[in-house]
Amino acid sequence: MSKSKTNSEYKEPVTPQQTELEKALTEENEKLIAEAEQIRAENEKLHKTVKRLQSSADKSDSYLNQLVAMKNDFESYKRRMKFNSEQAKSEGAMAVIVKMIAVTDNFELAKQHLDGDNLKAFEMVYSQFLQILSECGVQEMDVLGKPFDPLKMNALSKIDRGEENRDMVVEVYKKGYMFGDKVLRYADVIVGA
Repeated sequence: MSKSKTNSEYKEPVTPQQTELEKALTEENEKLIAEAEQIRAENEKLHKTVKRLQSSADKSDSYLNQLVAMKNDFESYKRRMKFNSEQAKSEGAMAVIVKMIAVTDNFELAKQHLDGDNLKAFEMVYSQFLQILSECGVQEMDVLGKPFDPLKMNALSKIDRGEENRDMVVEVYKKGYMFGDKVLRYADVIVGA
C-alpha cells in the first residue's frame, strides 16, 4: 500500500528570494498600515478642528445677528426720541400759546376802553403781541361770513338774519385760533337761522 502525501510534503521549497520579497512586502504593508493610522489620526484632528471652527463661525453669526438687531433697535430708539422730543417741544409751545391767547382777549377788552394817545400806544403793543403769536405759528381763524364748521367753531346760538345768512357765521363772540392744523381754541360764534 502506498502512502499518500500530506500538504506539507507537497510544498515547494522556499527560496531566499521569496523570503526577502515577503519581508519587503510585510515591511511595506506595515508602513502603509502606519501611514493609514497616521492619516486617520490627522483626519480626526481635522474633523475636530472643523467642528470647532464651525462652532466659532456659528457663534460669530449669532453675535453678528445680535449686533445687527441691537443696531436696528438703537436706530429705532433714536427716531422715537427725536419724534418724542419734537412732540414735547410742540406741546410745550402750544401750552404757552394757549395761555397767551387768553391774554389777547384781555387786550381786546382793554382796547374798547381806551382812546387817543393811550389807544395808539396800546395798539402798538397789541400788534407786536399778535406778531409774536403769528411768528410762533398761531393763526387767527377767519370765520365771520363763512359757513358754520363744527370742527372749528362752537355755536352759541342761532339768530334769524335772512335766508342768505342761513347756517353762516353772523357774529363772532370769541375768536378762534389754529396752530398748524390743530385747533388751539374754538371760535365762539352766532349762526344765522
